[in-house]
Amino acid sequence: MKNAAAILRSERGVSLVVVLMLTFIILAMTGAGMFFSSIDLRASGNFRNGTQAFFAADTGVNYAFTRIVLDPTASTAAFGPITLTGGLKFCSGSVAATGTSCTGQALGTPKIINIQNYNLASGAGYGSGASGFKGYQYKINVTGVGALSAAREVETQVVYSPVAN
Repeated sequence: MKNAAAILRSERGVSLVVVLMLTFIILAMTGAGMFFSSIDLRASGNFRNGTQAFFAADTGVNYAFTRIVLDPTASTAAFGPITLTGGLKFCSGSVAATGTSCTGQALGTPKIINIQNYNLASGAGYGSGASGFKGYQYKINVTGVGALSAAREVETQVVYSPVAN
């Protein structure tokens, strides 16, 4: 029988321990790499969905531009949800008011503004004079909703002029 000191000095099995430690380290690094790459994929997917929602809202702003006419009541009526390709949709109103369900909210009443230092050719009814003319200033909020309930809001101001006195 070998004595205890000889057994402790023996190098048998050391290579097995080293290989197992290296295998564990490599597996841990591989697992961490897969974990962080899945986080990156999720983040880039969220960015894509948000960008698509932003462009849906931008499309909604262009739609709202086409609805502005001389009559403020018709121009401020709620619209949406209007569905685009790919499941995107837009509606009038802010994200806080419409939520991701995109229920259209009426636009605010326009302000009557005086546009200074610009004169129209002589004509009746447009408030034209040496001081300028009048117009309606609209504040337009549109919410776009994309995949996984990503929502973005675009706000813009539009002046419709000239308007009659």
